[in-house]
Amino acid sequence: MTIAQAHRTAAKHPPRRVALFGGSFDPIHSGHLAVARAADRRFNFDEIHFIPASRPPHKLKQHLAPFPHRFAMASLACAEHPHFVPSLAEAGEDFAGTQLHYSVDTVRYFRHAYNHHGDRIYFIIGADAFLDIPVWKEYDTLLGLCDFIVANRPGIRAEALRLVIPPDLIARPDAKKEAEQSPSQVIAHLRGTSIYLLENISSEVSATDIRRRANRGQSIHGLVSVRVEEYILKQGLYR
Repeated sequence: MTIAQAHRTAAKHPPRRVALFGGSFDPIHSGHLAVARAADRRFNFDEIHFIPASRPPHKLKQHLAPFPHRFAMASLACAEHPHFVPSLAEAGEDFAGTQLHYSVDTVRYFRHAYNHHGDRIYFIIGADAFLDIPVWKEYDTLLGLCDFIVANRPGIRAEALRLVIPPDLIARPDAKKEAEQSPSQVIAHLRGTSIYLLENISSEVSATDIRRRANRGQSIHGLVSVRVEEYILKQGLYR
């Protein structure tokens, strides 16, 4: 393919809206899926990549189910949703998820993969995690690499979320941007990215509770998808 042909091919490629949703997913549960579906309804993504974390830097002391199990459960949970894609981005060279990965590097990986003109990447994150983002590796760089969608929970105000963003990263008010999004939907516009608020996605489902119930032999029906429930039972996870 010549350079001219390559440019023509790139020009024909429609811009893609891609979301990254990372987490321990130990296990992936109905709360995770509710957030993803809500984000998909609002932003109309082409793909939402569910990225089981290898060794989350903030959970190094926490025992996690082996990566292959967590990836398998993510794959099963994604099976019924055409836009949901299970990702091996943090599987590592041995596909065992034993290497340490940082979100800034994972986003760079996807920026390289989705690099056509107009492609846009969004990072889905819970409000609690976003409040801790100042301790993440190169977090100021990360905030400028992609848009963020913060799934809020009752009791956390947008002002508190805005306070963790370095003031020098926040762009001056843009009338056009403000007209496109109501203030209640936007935490902040940065120079090249935006941080959006996803409200009213409350879920009482907890991975910790699911693991505890599975360990006691109690039902986890409805807390995870049917396929994930079957997998946990057949594999004897968390027992």
